[in-house]
Amino acid sequence: MAATDLNGDVEVAIFSYNRPAYLKNCVASVQRHLPQARLRIFDDNSDDPELIAYLATLPDGTVVQPDKQSGHARHGGLYPNMQRAFDSATARYLLMLQDDTQVVRELDQSDFDAIDTVFSDDPNCAFLAVTFLRGARATRYHRLLTPDTTRGVYDTPALPDQPDYAKRIAYFDISLWHVERLRKAQWQVQNSEHDNVLQARAMFSAMPHLAAPFVFHVPEVPVYRHRTQTLAARLARRIVGTDPKRFVPMTSPEVAAMKARDLSHWPIAEDFLICVDPKVRRPFVYKDVKRHWWLALLSKLEFKLRRR
Repeated sequence: MAATDLNGDVEVAIFSYNRPAYLKNCVASVQRHLPQARLRIFDDNSDDPELIAYLATLPDGTVVQPDKQSGHARHGGLYPNMQRAFDSATARYLLMLQDDTQVVRELDQSDFDAIDTVFSDDPNCAFLAVTFLRGARATRYHRLLTPDTTRGVYDTPALPDQPDYAKRIAYFDISLWHVERLRKAQWQVQNSEHDNVLQARAMFSAMPHLAAPFVFHVPEVPVYRHRTQTLAARLARRIVGTDPKRFVPMTSPEVAAMKARDLSHWPIAEDFLICVDPKVRRPFVYKDVKRHWWLALLSKLEFKLRRR
């Protein structure tokens, strides 16, 4: 597939903190599959020397640093940085990524046409999910979503006057934003994903899920909580390793087959994506401390003790 000239329609914001190898992988995937998109990295005052050195190699204007006080919240400066990315966006669409995500395939004009169609069909739609679905959550997705072959999405079947509509999927931190609609509605990023979900439910329609997604979360990622690592997390770094469990980019025939499939075959990540490392656990787990049961147990015990 030839790279599409985006003409300023899409820009990408990546949010990073102290995971240099993961950030490099995410950036490389954007540069490979969305080469025309404006790219900016919003770093949360990382102190990892390798990451700092990498950021210094990037072109002027690519890296945005928050003020030193923003990192004290539970999620560090993530949500203030998301607000900065939104406030300074210049394109029609803003793709929000984090350093542990990867763009897994090329996009062609049909992809951008599909995105335009989703938003034009519903003037009250402001967010579009562009990630594959996690296999571990398949039951939930089957309960809350239904295939819409006309629009090329999976969406909430309930209407606003039905009880299930209140539980609709409305927002992910990793998603595609319609900048103009959000600004017109005076959207303000809240300081947790849950609070952003509640705000999105109050302001907009349900968030559709693109039937042919192009982003996913890299598995078995090092975990930080309150900008520190637990004993379990430090052990996981030694046992699981710190190299990203990268996905093999989808081939053109694989992408064509995905787009042509019957939508009764849901876009579950494990059905479409393969990691470069064949030892990666399947179904995927997304925190390295969950790679082994005993690490997960140790992590759980540590958090219980910290809350006492």
